[in-house]
Amino acid sequence: MHPDILWQLAAGHTRDLITEAGEARRAREARHAQRRRLAAHLRRSTRLAAQQPGPRRESRIPVTPAAGGRVEGSR
Repeated sequence: MHPDILWQLAAGHTRDLITEAGEARRAREARHAQRRRLAAHLRRSTRLAAQQPGPRRESRIPVTPAAGGRVEGSR
């Protein structure tokens, strides 16, 4: 095969590899950005929920006073 044709094939293949690598990088960055946005949303939601006034959810383990004024959990 003529050297110029080989060179053109190699150049085309290299371009394809660079294009694929760029697409993969952009997809990876988009997934990372999406995770960051979700994490920020969850942090804001959690912080806002913690600031809301109102009844707090009670523990499922009842607490009863023990002899001597100590408080202990009973299961």
